[in-house]
Amino acid sequence: MKLKIQLFFISTLLLSNIAFSQFSIGFVIGGIGYHPKTDKNSKFYKWKIDKKGKFVGYSSISIITNYRCSQYFGFKVTHTKIFHDCAGKKAGVTHIGINLYDDVIGWNNPSHEFSLSFGPLWYYRKNWTQEPEYQNDPNFIILLKNKLWERKFIWYGGTIEYNYNLLQGYSFSTNILPGYPFLYTAVFGVKKTIQ
Repeated sequence: MKLKIQLFFISTLLLSNIAFSQFSIGFVIGGIGYHPKTDKNSKFYKWKIDKKGKFVGYSSISIITNYRCSQYFGFKVTHTKIFHDCAGKKAGVTHIGINLYDDVIGWNNPSHEFSLSFGPLWYYRKNWTQEPEYQNDPNFIILLKNKLWERKFIWYGGTIEYNYNLLQGYSFSTNILPGYPFLYTAVFGVKKTIQ
C-alpha cells in the first residue's frame, strides 16, 4: 500500500511538472544589511550607513535560479558572491530550498509575485580576526581550523522573494534573507522567466 501511495505522489509531481514547468534565472547586485542587535564589532564596519552600524551596505552579485514545478511549489538555488561585506572582506552565501508560491494562499495578481523558500543555507567569509578589536560570537559563526575563513551552516535557512513583472518574461526582483537574530539582508536585480 505504501508503495502505491508513493508512486501516486511521484506521478502527480511529474505530471504537474509537464503541465506547468517554468525556469527562471535572476541576477541581483549589491545589497543592504540590517543588524537588529547592537554589534560589538560595528567599530570597524567600513560600509556602515548609520553611526551604530545597524544598517550596512555590501557589494555582491547573486545568481538566483527557480524551477517552478506547479502553481504552488518549486525548487530554488541561490549563490551570492560578496566582494566586500560590511567589514570590507570577501564572503559568500549558498542556499538550496523548496519554494512555496503566493498561489498557496490564494494570491493571484499578474503584476506581483511572492515566494518563500526553505532549506539549507551555507554562509562563509574571510576571517575577521585580523581586525584587532574583533570579538567572535560562536553562536553566529565558527572559525575554521585553517584560520582563513569563518562559516555558518543552517539546515533551516530560507529566503523571501518579491517580483514585479515588467516586460514579457522579465521582472524586477528583490530577495530578502532573514538571518534572525543576527542579520537581515536585501538584494535587488532583474529576473528572466522561461516557459
